[in-house]
Amino acid sequence: MPADPNPANASISHRTYFYPLPHPLPPGTPIPYSAGLPSQNPLDLPATPVEPTSSLVLTSTTKQFIDVRVFKPILEEDPELPNEGGPRARLDWAFAGTSYSVPIPDPYPHGVTEHAATASRHAEHHRAWPAPITHATWTHWLDSRHPISSSPTGMPKDEGTMFPLSATQTLEFGEGINPATGKMWAYEELWTDEAPRAAPTREEADPLVYSIVLRCEDEAHDVRGVVMRLGRYCQGILMKGGYVSVERWEWVVEDGLDKEVGGWKRSVRIGDQFLPCAPTFTPAVLSVGGKVRYWDYEWVCEEKVAWREGPGATEAGVRERQE
Repeated sequence: MPADPNPANASISHRTYFYPLPHPLPPGTPIPYSAGLPSQNPLDLPATPVEPTSSLVLTSTTKQFIDVRVFKPILEEDPELPNEGGPRARLDWAFAGTSYSVPIPDPYPHGVTEHAATASRHAEHHRAWPAPITHATWTHWLDSRHPISSSPTGMPKDEGTMFPLSATQTLEFGEGINPATGKMWAYEELWTDEAPRAAPTREEADPLVYSIVLRCEDEAHDVRGVVMRLGRYCQGILMKGGYVSVERWEWVVEDGLDKEVGGWKRSVRIGDQFLPCAPTFTPAVLSVGGKVRYWDYEWVCEEKVAWREGPGATEAGVRERQE
């Protein structure tokens, strides 16, 4: 179930790199592994992590999230990101649901994987982190790799250990099924956060940061969809059976203006189904419990929360939520 609305829950995360690791990890493997590259590389793996996708995760004030990962171009003639409905092969993964995290002790307090019999030898050596390590779980309500007829309980577990490297960067360590091989693998992902910001308009003297969630569900026709706006980003996913459509929009500053006024530009579109991203750009037309209709699809506004940027944002939040 979604958490209570709290602007402190809202986050915008860009994946900086994805780094695959063997499974199971050999004893003595340093964890996190990629943080020690290139000087520390006992498994003789690639020395430089890379990012093959443009991956963006938005998490709302109620800890609902939407994660869209699109492959970067390989061929020179490919567009930077697909923005005209395809090709669908450029979509790596898109999913949405709810997230939960809890602080945990360092699972590798000595910095390496090791057998229990040898752990006591290094009991005096512990690492320090700038913030608590957490165990995070993401429950998928819809997932581009699983048709809608698949129940959430039938989807693979999605969880990871989150190592805080700084105030804005977190290294995720996890393991799961490699979709290309069907076999287990371990991996690390470096995530870089940016603070949600207001998208100013000429009509607003004091613009607010918005967290908005729209949801579409028609189980009789195997349809599920989520649209989420957070600050200057908006993403949407709609699935009908196994057919997926996704969009990403970004608020960008217009050139030649004396003050920071801009507009919404679509940066990703795959698939041809309608996604109601545009209504989130005008929050005044939305209210919690209100509906957006397009043909046979009905989208319900589940969350609309607004707050001012800067210190004290949590206390300054203006809340609307369907109970």
